[in-house]
Amino acid sequence: MKRLIPRRDFINAGLIGAVGLNGTEPTAAKDHDQADEKVPLKPNAARTSFDFETEQMQGTIRADGAYHGVASLVDRRTGKQLIHPNLAALNLYRLAAANQVLGIPRAMERTIHADGDSVEVKWAADSATKDEATARRQVGEITARYEVFEPNIIEVTVTIRAHRSCSGFEVFMPSYVDKSLEPHIYLQPRGFGRGNVTEPDLVVPTVSDVFRGTLLAFPRDDHAARLCLDGRWDRISEVQVCPVRHYVHCLAFLAHPEDRTGVVLMANPRHVFAISARYHATAEADRLTPYSAFDFSLFGDDLLPGDERSAKVRLVLTSLDAELSQPLKLYESFITETKDLIDQPQRPTGKE
Repeated sequence: MKRLIPRRDFINAGLIGAVGLNGTEPTAAKDHDQADEKVPLKPNAARTSFDFETEQMQGTIRADGAYHGVASLVDRRTGKQLIHPNLAALNLYRLAAANQVLGIPRAMERTIHADGDSVEVKWAADSATKDEATARRQVGEITARYEVFEPNIIEVTVTIRAHRSCSGFEVFMPSYVDKSLEPHIYLQPRGFGRGNVTEPDLVVPTVSDVFRGTLLAFPRDDHAARLCLDGRWDRISEVQVCPVRHYVHCLAFLAHPEDRTGVVLMANPRHVFAISARYHATAEADRLTPYSAFDFSLFGDDLLPGDERSAKVRLVLTSLDAELSQPLKLYESFITETKDLIDQPQRPTGKE
């Protein structure tokens, strides 16, 4: 097996050359060994939410309620709360497939297991839900395992263990942050009049009358674009999904234009068939929502009973230089670090 890049190298890739508010380089981890450490998660009395603190951030992972996930994230450099009030990042919202909603984890019963430095939330295949029709469509067992690493990484690993078949299975995972952070995404260069341009475009999705009021979806490819419109959103009449240009990196980040704080989200493109966004608007009346957000549409695979899929999504809090170079460096390191985990068998061996 090829050697995986240590997280200490991943951290260095994002911090070298970053510029702080006073023009100096931001503080890196105190030493290399610390940069590899998993961070203790301190439970509340009910053991339903878990506080963490690292050199660069502090926050809370919530395991209960509708808005489970990263319910609080404070940048210790600026003191700014980055999560929109009463919402969360890395939140499992919907389970869907072609022509149907399969379940709403926010409304489903779950179990919580914590072992000191990780929290695992599990929705059983027969999890109770208020919607009986949805309960009959549940595909299998879902788990979300949350972990925090020094000095600035939060990861969630989402796993589906299928009990029945479905087409184009999706876990829709939003991350809701403060509206002052502006969305950025790398898109494939396409369109008329571009000549031989081959470099990806770093774009801030901005309000336009062409797609005003819609949820912009940036698919991985043409096949993924069709999944966005295969009926999985039809039961949610207030949402029109609008597939636009293809993403080139499975990477999205939200940046504060003044203090240069960046919330970076990434996964392997094999695991995310589309990234959707709330477009940016300067005027409050033009905003789609009172928060900024990106959503990762995980998987998109056809499942048979016994199939198992896992996807890792990483959130990194980082300072940004004037060229916004850190997110791409962090993403490239993540892809290198995890590439040996991507092509493992997608169905348990020994089963027909």
